[in-house]
Amino acid sequence: MFDFRKMAAALLALGIAGAPGAMAWTQRTSGPDAQTLVVEKGRSAVVEADAPFSTLVVADPDVAEAMATSNRSFFLRGKQPGTTTVLVYGADGKIDELIDVEVELALDDLRTDISNLLPGEDIQVYPVHDGVFLDGKATTAAAADMALQVAERYVPGGVANGLTIGQSQQVLLEVRFLEASRNTVKEIGFGNSIDANDVVASTESSTLSGLAEKTVALFKNIGGENIDVTLRALEKKGVIRTLAEPNLVALSGDTASFLAGGEFPIPVASKNGEITVEFKKFGVGLDFVPTVLGDGLVNLRVRPEVSSLDRANGIRASNIEIPGISVRRADTTVELRDGQAFAIAGLLQNDYSNDVRQTPWLGSVPVLGSLFSSKRFQRNESELVIVITP
Repeated sequence: MFDFRKMAAALLALGIAGAPGAMAWTQRTSGPDAQTLVVEKGRSAVVEADAPFSTLVVADPDVAEAMATSNRSFFLRGKQPGTTTVLVYGADGKIDELIDVEVELALDDLRTDISNLLPGEDIQVYPVHDGVFLDGKATTAAAADMALQVAERYVPGGVANGLTIGQSQQVLLEVRFLEASRNTVKEIGFGNSIDANDVVASTESSTLSGLAEKTVALFKNIGGENIDVTLRALEKKGVIRTLAEPNLVALSGDTASFLAGGEFPIPVASKNGEITVEFKKFGVGLDFVPTVLGDGLVNLRVRPEVSSLDRANGIRASNIEIPGISVRRADTTVELRDGQAFAIAGLLQNDYSNDVRQTPWLGSVPVLGSLFSSKRFQRNESELVIVITP
């Protein structure tokens, strides 16, 4: 059933509800009765007059245009959504007819496209002034997003979304933080020998704000239980070490976050000269946005962020050294089937070892403290690898 309250809220979001001229009907206190004619944008209609006429006047020529084809008929074309009035003058110079014209968007093609692309979805399309309103219930967030994208191609910037999702879908993300030898990382699939067909997504250094090239790749031909077997075998060989295994749950389309690290204190001078302490996040932060696409496929947007102390850009105030903060970020999107895994490596650089030596308490932060204390990591023989399995 059409929900007028949702439509009203959507109109307010588009900024057209109650706008001046949104329903620009011509007001009349006397004269001939008006007819009403509905024509779609870009389409035409032939109108037969009640009697021979001499002149046609369109009140708003931006909305519609009229062209006489004889003294008893004229050609009316809709130019843009809106309302206007056609005044038909007789041979005596008086108004014989008033025709109210409503120009609507041609939505049949849009409805057909949505129906063909999303069969079985309960999605309706309604015209609203110079835009469209999508109403109904989509089975998944991906289906709703697809309908919005299709509508945007017809009416850029004029789509009001009233769709609801049939049921909330949760995605469980299994995250593993590993210390892995650099040779093992290459063997798994981060080296130059990786087959391009096995890469779901890779991101060049120019988009990573300082991260290494090709830091994201799908494990080659590994999915389901095989990834667990592979990692356990590598751990038994001593070439990888598990640092943490958090599980994150997020609704489809929502964000789940995890911080591997902690907070460090920064002294801040107050107005009265006293020194207070503020805490800044430090370590590896991960934001995940999973979207269920159907057929066991999950679209996963991953935004890792690495922050470290930057003493080169620090300042000294009141004999207290305040380090700067160096931040590196990445943003990548992959599509995985249920049980497939992909990994991120190359996030941490050797400057973290210097941070630990200069600031000993960093060695006790969760997850990363164990990595920083590793002799292999300090000798640049290992690195942090994050494996994510939806």
